[in-house]
Amino acid sequence: MAKAILQDQQRILLQQEKNIAVDLASCLENFEGGEPFEHTLRQITATLDDLFLLVIVGEFNAGKSACINALLHNDVLEEGVVPTTHQINILRYGEEQTRHTQTQDILELTYPADFLRDISIVDTPGVNAVLQEHQRLTEEFVPRSDLIIFVTSVDRPFTQSEKIFLEHIRAWGKKIVIVLNKIDMLRTPAGLNKITTFIHHNCQQLLGFQPELIPVSALQAQQARSAMGHQAVELWEQSRFGLLEAYLFETLDAEERVRLKLLSPLGVMQRLLQQTHTSVEARAKLLAEDARTVSNIDDQLELYSDDMQRNFTHRLSEISNVVLEMRKRGDDFFEDTIRLRRVLDLVQGERIRREFEQEVLGDSAVRIEGSVQEMIDWMVEQEHRFWQNVMEYLDRRREVSLRREDKMIGTVSKQFDYNRRMLLQSVAHTVTGVVNSYDQEAESIQLSQDMRNTVAQAVITGAGGIGLGALIVAFMGTLAADVTGVIAGLGLLLIGYGIIPLRRKQAKRAFDEKMLELQQRLLDAMKDQFQKELHNSVSRIEEAIAPYTRFVRLEQLKTSDMQARISQLDTTIETLKQKIEQS
Repeated sequence: MAKAILQDQQRILLQQEKNIAVDLASCLENFEGGEPFEHTLRQITATLDDLFLLVIVGEFNAGKSACINALLHNDVLEEGVVPTTHQINILRYGEEQTRHTQTQDILELTYPADFLRDISIVDTPGVNAVLQEHQRLTEEFVPRSDLIIFVTSVDRPFTQSEKIFLEHIRAWGKKIVIVLNKIDMLRTPAGLNKITTFIHHNCQQLLGFQPELIPVSALQAQQARSAMGHQAVELWEQSRFGLLEAYLFETLDAEERVRLKLLSPLGVMQRLLQQTHTSVEARAKLLAEDARTVSNIDDQLELYSDDMQRNFTHRLSEISNVVLEMRKRGDDFFEDTIRLRRVLDLVQGERIRREFEQEVLGDSAVRIEGSVQEMIDWMVEQEHRFWQNVMEYLDRRREVSLRREDKMIGTVSKQFDYNRRMLLQSVAHTVTGVVNSYDQEAESIQLSQDMRNTVAQAVITGAGGIGLGALIVAFMGTLAADVTGVIAGLGLLLIGYGIIPLRRKQAKRAFDEKMLELQQRLLDAMKDQFQKELHNSVSRIEEAIAPYTRFVRLEQLKTSDMQARISQLDTTIETLKQKIEQS
């Protein structure tokens, strides 16, 4: 009954693990850069329904194959002083001893040992750096294991390459048992005690854990098989191999194997989540820098727009002052002209007109046109300068980005990094192209044309195609005609002294109205054109960086979602681990 309950609990917990694996797979599929992790996840998911997987690792010539042969009580695997295992050897239970090549890298063997009914043993190539292909095979198989037997030897205990490999195994959250082989080479118990103390100390100090440590002599265990009587017993006891068998077949009972079998994939999934989290955080850091880049350009655009508005208002006031000066001269002209002592001059309309144009209008049209042209040149120069500022800022950003991203190799997806770099480079090239091809003279001519047409429509209907100064002169010409018409009319209406002050007042009022009308039309027309040009200028910048802006915002949303999913999955895994430990 207890066994049935255990099996029911195991099935429930196993199904929960499978559900987590599905969620994690979905998470990785939606994450650019998660492809390597997907391969590992498929590997460990495929082993969930397999037998308990005992993986033997260590440097070549440490005696891995010899230890397995001693467990099997037969010379099933080849042994030697040079690397003999160049494939992953998987030993499973079979009524007969067979060999079957699954793939180029995996060889499956069967053998009729009873303990193989519950446990599959994996013999891996050595992890020595001189055989990188062997090391790759070993490292790729480690995540699939449920328990790691790490074989070292008394002649080379805890080497640097072993330390590095143990760190790699620990990162996957695997339970490790260290087997110290070749104790037959030691002459005294003190020598063995020194080595075991050395291994325990280094594991604790360098790796932060205290492993199960079992000293054995695979050689003496194998010799005991062929010896007879008392010698066989003595060799077996000296080999201490019984301690290893007791651990594997008694301490590691069915319940403990189930616990490790269930915990092992969760450790791997947490490792994948940790690696993904590292990659996501690195990506988030880069995107935060990108977001600041976009934000800084947006801030520059806002400041550019504010500065342009403020300076434009100041420049409009210069044009207003020209009109105001002209208005004051007009008032003075009427005071001096429309008087009784000049009544004979007043009836000479053409003479009065010339005086009005010389004394009142003067060079106002030229000054206004000059001020407008200065404004146009200023607008063109400011836009060009702003493009240059954006170009220089993007160039600096790319240089800083390259320096920082070089330090993130391995933590950020190469494809993501490539896409991002190319996009930033494309935007920078676009801006640089605009700056290099910017023809200030041509832009000024085009803007002058636009301004002239706008003023033409606002000031004199149908007057397009002539200069701004000519427009103002034409407007003032009509004004002069109106004024001289009013003044000339005095000659026909002189019926008393009172009519002159009245006409002077009427002329001044008509002139003031015309000046206000001219001023308002000019200002309104230029404001409209300025706002249009400023909007176009800002829009051109925004359009140039729009692909980069969209990329950053979209990737930030994806990254934020990924961070939330990772956190949720990590919590779910931790909760399931606690359930397994409690059950």
